[in-house]
Amino acid sequence: MIFSIIIISISLSIDALGIGVSYKIKGVRIQREAKAIIGIVSMLMMLVAVMIGRHMSYYMPEDVCKIVGISILVLMGASIIRNSINHEEENTYDRDHSMEITGIEAILLALALSLDSVSAGIAVAAIGLGNLIIPVCVGLTQMFFLALGEWLVGRFHQLQNLNSKVCGLFSGSLLILIAIIRAIN
Repeated sequence: MIFSIIIISISLSIDALGIGVSYKIKGVRIQREAKAIIGIVSMLMMLVAVMIGRHMSYYMPEDVCKIVGISILVLMGASIIRNSINHEEENTYDRDHSMEITGIEAILLALALSLDSVSAGIAVAAIGLGNLIIPVCVGLTQMFFLALGEWLVGRFHQLQNLNSKVCGLFSGSLLILIAIIRAIN
């Protein structure tokens, strides 16, 4: 269960690594406060989704919940992979062109980064992993990956070639892997 929680947190946060790398390359700084806002919004979105998924599981048979949850994870994984292949570059959330992500920009970025968490939170709860540790792990992992992306570019300049396609392929594959593992168990 802990392994699944870690994999889910990484999968839902890997795009934050891509954002951290991309923004550092562009010279856009993500303030500490902005990272905290992103983590908190991600945590809250995941918490609401897990609660919805848990509530659904009270009204549906366990097998149906498991099938629904696994299906959502596979569809999400496939969708993330498809989107990462079809889209070249992510949106820029530095609306005021200040070269810093602050305030409302952080909230907009957090909402974009945590949209996957809504479906995943419902799916995770439906397959029986819906405890309240997951939202905390997802929020912390989002903040960590944003900082890690910035640090990696500063440390290893060859990572400037890392793009959102690689992160999307990895993230989508992890979600499909979790679905397969849950289907087998």
